[in-house]
Amino acid sequence: MLGYLFLALALLAGVVKGYCGKKSGGTLVLTSDAMLVNTVRMLACIVIGVALIALGNDWSALTLDPTVLWISALSGVCTALFVVSWLLAIRTGAFMMVDVFLLMGVLIPLIVCAIFFDEPIILIQWIGIAVLIVAGYVMCSYNAKLKGKMTLGAFFMLLLCAASYGCTDLSQKLFVNLVPGGDNSVFQLYTYIFAALTLVICSLVFRAHEKKTHELRSPIAVVKPIAIYVGVMAICLYANSYFKTAAATYLDAAQIYPLSQGGSLVLAMIMAAIFFKEKSTLRSIIGVVLCAVALLMINLPALQG
Repeated sequence: MLGYLFLALALLAGVVKGYCGKKSGGTLVLTSDAMLVNTVRMLACIVIGVALIALGNDWSALTLDPTVLWISALSGVCTALFVVSWLLAIRTGAFMMVDVFLLMGVLIPLIVCAIFFDEPIILIQWIGIAVLIVAGYVMCSYNAKLKGKMTLGAFFMLLLCAASYGCTDLSQKLFVNLVPGGDNSVFQLYTYIFAALTLVICSLVFRAHEKKTHELRSPIAVVKPIAIYVGVMAICLYANSYFKTAAATYLDAAQIYPLSQGGSLVLAMIMAAIFFKEKSTLRSIIGVVLCAVALLMINLPALQG
């Protein structure tokens, strides 16, 4: 049950982060703006990570273990790609569409963990995953009715978002399995250091490119209007990653990641309907019901155990 408690905390942080991201995303005119804002978020997460280690007074945990470093590098780079593509993707269509596509990313940690970490996926779970994908398709068709046809650029951005999301989740399982007893706070700190470095480089490249065709705003002008949202998103981003990694210690990939994204999908639809006036239809309700059935099937073995 402890694993499900950690996952519930991660979902709560994720839905708050999603709300702030949707509210602030419309102010980010250029790709470099999104990278700049997310660089600030990563730096804030580094501060949070250092503060937590300082509170524990365990500086000896900051050893440069090669395994921790390469897993953290994978996690950081993928986190950087995810947060930028996520913010840009939600500007191209309905809020729900992003969460639908993230279901595709769930397959990455599931398949890798089944092959390498002896976390088998039984038949009823595969059926549940298939039903979850169907639910995503149903809700995807709902979004097309709502916002019109998807552009090629929006489709690519959503695919990048899904792939980077899946690899970020995979890195959590890699850390838990390859570094048994490893310090989660250290893993998070190194993750955000690598993420910040990645975003700084990308931000400089994109700003130099966009400077040729656009009038760039100063970093302060970009961040200041949404500073509160950025701060809350940083806290929630750290909490979401921390608690999902903690949950990965207790739950198999087939349990944690479909439940995490399926739960996010339902919560996102509720949020979209309440706060962003995206009307629910029969199709979207059917999608939610299918999603709930799928998650029950996927987690049935654990509930029976």
